[in-house]
Order: sequence, then C-alpha cells, then structure tokens
Amino acid sequence: MTIAPPLAAPRISFADSKRINRALFGAWYEEDIYDQFCGRFPHMMRAFCWRIPSAMRARNLIFVHVPRVAGTSIVRSLYGEGCIHHHSMRYYRALDPAFAASAGSFALLRDPFARFASAFAFVQAGGGADSRLSDVFRRQTHRLMTVDDYLAFLEAREPLDMDFVMRPQAWFVTDLKTGAVLVKDLFVLGEEDAALAAYLSPHGIGRLPWLNAAPRADVPLSPRQRRRIERIYADDFFLIESLRRQKRTQDETLVAAIAAE
Repeated sequence: MTIAPPLAAPRISFADSKRINRALFGAWYEEDIYDQFCGRFPHMMRAFCWRIPSAMRARNLIFVHVPRVAGTSIVRSLYGEGCIHHHSMRYYRALDPAFAASAGSFALLRDPFARFASAFAFVQAGGGADSRLSDVFRRQTHRLMTVDDYLAFLEAREPLDMDFVMRPQAWFVTDLKTGAVLVKDLFVLGEEDAALAAYLSPHGIGRLPWLNAAPRADVPLSPRQRRRIERIYADDFFLIESLRRQKRTQDETLVAAIAAE
C-alpha cells in the first residue's frame, strides 16, 4: 500500500500594498492618499492631527522633506528615526491648521539641473545609501538606460504617477491651485548654506551628515535635454528664480540702509 505524501500548504501571495493603493485611490504612496483627501475633505482631515510626529510638535518646526535635497540628514537631525516621509505642506496645514500657522516651517530647494542629475543617478542605482527606490518604480524604470529615456518617462507622467524623487520640488511646498508658497522659509541648497545653518542653529543642529547620497555621476546634458528639463520642472525654475530675486532685493536694501547711516 502506497501512502500519498501530504499535500503542501498552499502559498499565500499578498498583493503589493502600493498596487492596492493605486487600485483603490489612484496613488501609489500612502502620503499621496492623505494628500488627496486633504484637498477634498480638509475639515475631516483634522481628525488625523495625531499623525503629526510628536518630535515635530516638540520642535515647533515643520520641515517639508523635498527628496534629493539633503533632506534625510535634516530629518534625522531634527526628529530622529522614523519621521522620513515626503508629506507636502498641504498635508500639515490640513491636519492641524493652528499648529501649521504657529510653528515655523521650512524646506530646501535645489538647482533643478543638479537635482535632475541626482535623481537620475538614484533611479539608475535603484536607490541610495540609506533608502532604496520603491519596487514599483524599480520595475517601471529598470530599462531606462539614457538621459533621454528618463526624460521621456517623466514627460509621459503626472506627479502622482512618479516616485517622489522625480516630482517637481514645487509640488511639496506650494498650493497646487494657486502656486502660492505654503512654507514660511525656503533655502536654496548650495546658495544659502550659511543662512540655513543660522536658521537651524537655535535648534541645536550643527554640521549635517550627508545621508542617503546617490552614487555621484557626471551627467552631461545637451542643450535640447536642458530645454526638456526646463519644461518638466518649469515651476521649480520659476520658484527658485523668484527666491533669488527676493534675496537680491533684500541684499540691495540692506546695502542701501547701511550706506545711508
């Protein structure tokens, strides 16, 4: 008599959570789901005010983490582990309007060409030293070999169809309808480092470590590629140039005031 071997237990396969998010809410990331509800039901979202990290409340300072702009280093220094999310300023304003109004809020921006090169290197490497590219976008981008491949990928998509590192910086810090800046202070990385250091000094933040660095690569860009980047990130170029003009005006006013004394 031959005894049949016991049947193996069926393997249970769970769907990728991001695919579930996409099917139900039209967005891959949890942050995007909340962001959409903040726009549609802002008063209801106040019930989620508990989601604002206690460390952020203790600092009375909201840092909006724009990816590929040295944000991981700042988040870790200000709030410790576990607070690395890419929520927009719209999110914090909807969850707790009073806190968002009274607390300080800031973000870092980066020259769009430099950020493009950093994001391209990050995507090609599948991530950086401290975080990896989402599996969803690893699958979508694994055949993108050239700058033109990557540009075509970006041109065919809206922000919610992109990973955070690919999105315009303005998406994180502005009102999507009016373009108004929602954070109280903005700094351009590499151009206002002294001002940023002075801003962070009262919070006990000294020299920042460079976390989550992508492999550094020289990404030469042709004039045509630069024009394509300018079109994709037009809002970022406008926002940063506006900040530069504002800074020049402030400096000129200060020089004139000193000369008049």
